[in-house]
Amino acid sequence: MFWDILQYIGLFASFLYLWLEFHQRPAMWIVSATCSAIYASIYCHAQIYGDMSFSLFNICMCAYGFWKWMNKKTTLQPVTDATGQSSTGSPNKKEIVYRHFRLGEFGVVMLVTAAIWLAIYLILKYLTNSPVPALDAFTTTLNIVGTWVLAQKIIEVWGYWFLVNLVSIYLYMKRGLHFTTILLYTFYLCASVYGWWKWRHYGRLESKGVKNP
Repeated sequence: MFWDILQYIGLFASFLYLWLEFHQRPAMWIVSATCSAIYASIYCHAQIYGDMSFSLFNICMCAYGFWKWMNKKTTLQPVTDATGQSSTGSPNKKEIVYRHFRLGEFGVVMLVTAAIWLAIYLILKYLTNSPVPALDAFTTTLNIVGTWVLAQKIIEVWGYWFLVNLVSIYLYMKRGLHFTTILLYTFYLCASVYGWWKWRHYGRLESKGVKNP
C-alpha cells in the first residue's frame, strides 16, 4: 500500500516537472530532484539498482542544471510592434532557446555513452543481484547522458528521452511496477515527441539567433 501511494505522488510530481520542462522554467530542476528522491526508493524496492543510482545522481545533476540555467546570460531580442517600431522584448516572457549538437560533439557523447553503459552493466552484473543488468544499465546511461544534454539546451535531448522511455516501459512491466509508473512512462514517451515539437516550433535556435518558422 505504501509503495502504491508513493507512486501516485511520484506521478503527480512528474507531470508538474514535464510542464516546467516544456516551458524551460528553472523550477523544473527542483521538482526533478523531488521526483528523483521518490523514485530512488521505489526502484530500490523493485531491485532496479541502476535507475535507483541514477535517481540519486540526478539530484546532484539537478543542482548543476539549476545553477547553470540561473547563471546563463540571456540577451533580449528586439520585437517589432504593430507600427513597425522595434522594442525590447518583455523580460516577463521567457523565450525557449535551444541548439543542436556541435560538429564532433555527438560522436564524443556516443563514445562516452558506450563507456558508461559498459561500466554500469559490469557493476550490476557482478556486484548486485539485479535480474535485468543490461536493460537497467541502458536506461540509466541514457538518463545520465540525457540530463547533461538537457542542461546544455540541446534539442536532440528529446530523442534520448523517447528511447529511454520506450525501454523503461518494457523494463518496469517486466519488474511488475505499479500501473501508475507504467502510465507515467507512456505519457513521457508521448511527451518526448511533444517536447521536441514545442522547442522546434516555438523556440529560437541559439546559434542562428532567429526564430524557426
